[in-house]
Amino acid sequence: MNEPQERAAESGANAESESELDERSLASFVAELDTSAIPDRVADRASLTIADTVGVILGGTSDPAVAALTADWAAQNGGNATLFGTAGQRTSPYQAAFLNGTAGSVLELDEGHRFAAGHPAIHVLPALLADGESEFKSGQEFLTAFVAAYETAVRVARMVVPLTSAYHPHGVWGAVGAAAGVARLREFDAETTLHAMRIAANYAQHTRFEAATEGATVRNGYTGMSNLAGLVAADQAQAGFTGLTDGLARHLQSVADAEPERDALAAGLGELWEIERGYFKRHAACRYTHPVLDALTQVRADHDVSAADVDAVTVETYPAAATLSNPEPTNALQAKFSIPFAVGTVLTTGTTGKEAFTDEALTEDAYKLARRVTVTVADDVAARVPDERGARVRVTLDSGETLDASVRSARGGEHDPFTEAELRAKFDELVAPVVGSSHVDHLWSAAREPAAPRVLCTLTRA
Repeated sequence: MNEPQERAAESGANAESESELDERSLASFVAELDTSAIPDRVADRASLTIADTVGVILGGTSDPAVAALTADWAAQNGGNATLFGTAGQRTSPYQAAFLNGTAGSVLELDEGHRFAAGHPAIHVLPALLADGESEFKSGQEFLTAFVAAYETAVRVARMVVPLTSAYHPHGVWGAVGAAAGVARLREFDAETTLHAMRIAANYAQHTRFEAATEGATVRNGYTGMSNLAGLVAADQAQAGFTGLTDGLARHLQSVADAEPERDALAAGLGELWEIERGYFKRHAACRYTHPVLDALTQVRADHDVSAADVDAVTVETYPAAATLSNPEPTNALQAKFSIPFAVGTVLTTGTTGKEAFTDEALTEDAYKLARRVTVTVADDVAARVPDERGARVRVTLDSGETLDASVRSARGGEHDPFTEAELRAKFDELVAPVVGSSHVDHLWSAAREPAAPRVLCTLTRA
């Protein structure tokens, strides 16, 4: 502990309340977590999450804005952190954490967690890769730090979820997880780790969900900023900066719909592993659309349905999902947050992958179908949130025949997980166009070990 932090600890000791012990318990868990304490099944899930997230980052590097900023920053200065999807260009860890974090959210294919109501992995992994690469950390150190970061991010999210109206969950709590992971990677003691986490909570972004629904691509940078802020907070704590006592709750209470549930920070530490409750995505759109797309996929699998046969589609779902009702998005981001367009593009393109939600997919044929989609709230579906987030879909054909399907929970989570083969297929689809088919196997294997960050990052070169 640095001298300023010692003085702060002494002055705040008497004022520390029972509720503040939860954040101290979490910081101690992070600082003391050892690889041997992570069950094999959890380590396996963590490496699978790392592999999936690496693939999603690489898939997102082709986004025009991401590619342009990457080229600009790569030309400005050197560094020792890899920019994914480039021919080996390096930059500072801070810029790499931002760019790789941003690339990982543009496709809306990043792993998520239903109780966090967001996406923990992409908020923490790019910071750990950038810092671990520059510090020559081992694969075991990297895996342990990733688990610590993920567990922290989810618990901080659970403390404040549900968020107040209009907040987007990206960028709110993720920086705390990133700071915790970097602190573990650098082997900070518990007190310094706690200050890094408290400082990171101060950097919560004032995000707006409308940025997604209105197609403002500033939203794509929310995850990048969380990774950047996590690195900065760890640097500050290491230098002796101190955080606000009870800082996790006090900094974040303004984004919570109710008083923060501080006991969520320490609940089940070392016994309940939140990473096992995460979900993976195969549809390149907001998770709220996934029950609908799963139901529509079921209809298409059971019946020979073409876009020309469809007269109308009725969707019943839960309230948050029902807000995504704009039938005419104007760019790729806005398209990913539209249930009517998601239905229209799937019926016209035949896929729910990356290519179904690009600017090129915004065709009049897709719009025509989207305008015939009605989205409403179903009380019984709404009552099952957050344990289940489902949807019912009715497709009415020109002939008058109706085709129905319902989904209680989207695929990819605990209720209906993807097989590793399905996730590997997703990885191949995203990665092969960037690094080449001959390198996909090597990169997947390295991510699944996981290899040292420097080895892993080297394999992401285009």
